[in-house]
Amino acid sequence: MKIIISNTVILNGGDAAILISIIKILQDAFGKNCEFVIYDSQPETAIKYYPELNLRKLIYAQSVDSIRIKLIGRIIKLISQWRIKVAAWCISKHQFSLGRLCTNKVEYESLIDYQTANLIVSTGGTYLVENYSLKARFFDYQISLMFNKPLIFFTQSLGPFEQPTNRQILTKIFTRSALILLRDRQSAKHIQELSPQSKIAVVADAAFALSNLEALATAKNNQDNLGNLSTPKIAISVRDWSYFKTVDPAVGIARYIQALVALTVHLVDKYQAEITYISSCQGIKEYWKDDSEFALKITTQLPEQVAKFVTVNRDFHNPETLIKIIGEYDLVIATRLHMAILSLGAGVPVFAIAYEFKTEELFCKLGQSEWLIDIEEIDATTLIERVDSLISSLPQIHHQLFTNVEQESLSAWQTSNLVSQAFEQWQLDNQPEN
Repeated sequence: MKIIISNTVILNGGDAAILISIIKILQDAFGKNCEFVIYDSQPETAIKYYPELNLRKLIYAQSVDSIRIKLIGRIIKLISQWRIKVAAWCISKHQFSLGRLCTNKVEYESLIDYQTANLIVSTGGTYLVENYSLKARFFDYQISLMFNKPLIFFTQSLGPFEQPTNRQILTKIFTRSALILLRDRQSAKHIQELSPQSKIAVVADAAFALSNLEALATAKNNQDNLGNLSTPKIAISVRDWSYFKTVDPAVGIARYIQALVALTVHLVDKYQAEITYISSCQGIKEYWKDDSEFALKITTQLPEQVAKFVTVNRDFHNPETLIKIIGEYDLVIATRLHMAILSLGAGVPVFAIAYEFKTEELFCKLGQSEWLIDIEEIDATTLIERVDSLISSLPQIHHQLFTNVEQESLSAWQTSNLVSQAFEQWQLDNQPEN
């Protein structure tokens, strides 16, 4: 069985965790011998970090990336996109020679990939939001549906969609999709506003499939009081953020940095903690974000007597390696959602700094809504008070927390049944007429 997984950005560690999980789940659904072709934003770089994957460049990027003319480039890009769509239509009608005339070798091979795929999966994550351009996503979905292939969206946090053009395009795409897997109820609401008849299911984030079940079993019975440990190990994950909605971005990010400086000082002074700044998105110089670079903006502001207990881990770690590293810690303060998920899956409790609704939704689902703070509202005093409260409550919450994490892991794996059922139903609904 040939499966395309599209729209990946695996230089982002969270996206990589999702992709690796999706592959495992799809192998559970369709067998170990599946052929996976991954369409990614930067495959030429990603292959250096994930050499085991079969990576190709996004079809949209193939059609526009080489166009550099500024004044008329936009028009040329539109023409190029229509050229690819015409080729896809020709190939879908088995007019292969006409399709080849419209494309170069790489573009043609990519379209043949889509034409010969049994299933197309749009990777999980948070990319169908209007903070980001949706052009490349729409283009991919339209090509997929031109070939009349079953299109499945893996675990998404998406919307809201307010721009009329986006709403119109997505309504058509969602209505024709075989299945849309969502991570939260809010995303489900956003889908139902556009396409009430869409086939949706709210399930766990795919990355919970990477959870270490032995570590979770141990964590459930952990009654240790972190405050009584001689030198607790605490990991802190940070990220740059510019999409503040209620405060000026410069003010918001400055307040975030100040709060983390104060928290770091507090954790060292009160608990004699060893602090490591480490994140799920770091150590890849070719990627536009490196959380370890941002961490230095915090650690360079620490007093000397505190700084000697603080390190910044700047290395790249693939998701499965990161889980093993984080498993050695007693607590994680996580800004990135997938740093939180991987840490929980390693049996480590998490305090979250939520920059999008997806984090709040997850922690409510886990029964941990009091152990987070909205990045829009963060300040040093509140952050320290809430982290202290979590630390003092750990012996009481461990069992229920990690029981819930086990359930999320089970839910992630059970999506294999949903996907296989949706695929079978799509085949029944799309049988050729006699």
